[in-house]
Amino acid sequence: MTKTILLYGGSGRTGTLVMQQALGAGHIVRALVRNPSVISQTHANLTLIKGTPENADNVAEAMQGSDVVISTLNNARASDSPFAKPVNSDTLLKDIMDTTIAAMNDQGLSRIVTLGAAGANESYDTAPLIMRMLIKWSNLGHAYRDHEMVEDALAASGLDWTVGRAMMLGKKEGTAPVIESYVVDGANHPKPAMQISRATVAQWLIDALDRADLYGKAPMVSQK
Repeated sequence: MTKTILLYGGSGRTGTLVMQQALGAGHIVRALVRNPSVISQTHANLTLIKGTPENADNVAEAMQGSDVVISTLNNARASDSPFAKPVNSDTLLKDIMDTTIAAMNDQGLSRIVTLGAAGANESYDTAPLIMRMLIKWSNLGHAYRDHEMVEDALAASGLDWTVGRAMMLGKKEGTAPVIESYVVDGANHPKPAMQISRATVAQWLIDALDRADLYGKAPMVSQK
């Protein structure tokens, strides 16, 4: 079923793929981006709205006519190194989510799918050891704490939400099947791989929109 998607992070590495794949599947995309000139994608079903999801007025404008929300945002560091300096406030994602939840309630939207991180909240105990060490001892923990606050805000929102807790986003691309691994009694079934391609994550986020069985869930997302 064709949907009008409000997309956050459309100029990012994963968001670009969500945009391309959603348009390819026949969806309509409204992308809220700080600098529309960096988006090379053109399509009759693509609308670029200049602004930022940190601004409530920008969010309200971009959300008009939308059916669902997909967020691929992350709380970035100066580089991909887990030890690189954070460049945003500690609560960037949480603040954006609070603004988004309020706008969704105002405009009558209920479905939101957002990119999270494997190892957040209760999934920390069953994350791979190296991931747990990086969360605890590097600046990666800065983003993780923000992701956890987003999950908590969504859990209290009353919306039909899903968080895809992706494993490490690797450079390898492809169309390998996606595994949803739920944390049950302290164990992941099946055990997730360490990395997942951004293309697969993008497809999973789009596919999750139609899955009522994922409402209120935060599955681990990994490739075989």
